[in-house]
Amino acid sequence: MGRNRYVGSWNESNFIEIDWSFSKENLVDLIKSVVNKTNQYTHQQICNWCDKHYMNEDGLNDEKLYGILEDISAQWDLYLTNTFSLKELQQLDFSKVKLPIEWFEGWLKELTYHFLNRSL
Repeated sequence: MGRNRYVGSWNESNFIEIDWSFSKENLVDLIKSVVNKTNQYTHQQICNWCDKHYMNEDGLNDEKLYGILEDISAQWDLYLTNTFSLKELQQLDFSKVKLPIEWFEGWLKELTYHFLNRSL
């Protein structure tokens, strides 16, 4: 990721990609796992999974879902840029970074509301 004002000045630490195909159910499961504190993946892995599927929008016919992927991806970059100095970013173990839980709760609420309304 790293699409921010520090492009080229720092790289995220390595991580194992989440090997899940894209689906709204998988997105909900990932976000729920953070909210319920049962996640087996780091916030870095989850945000990068979202970014990967946001950038590869094949078969994504849902603007709301696409917007949530975009927001998660963007918020990760913004959080890093606004929370850490360049020197910290250059030495940071990104797997230890945690976004505010309230953000995941908000994304889950948006997804739940959106999909409930679509099925009515």
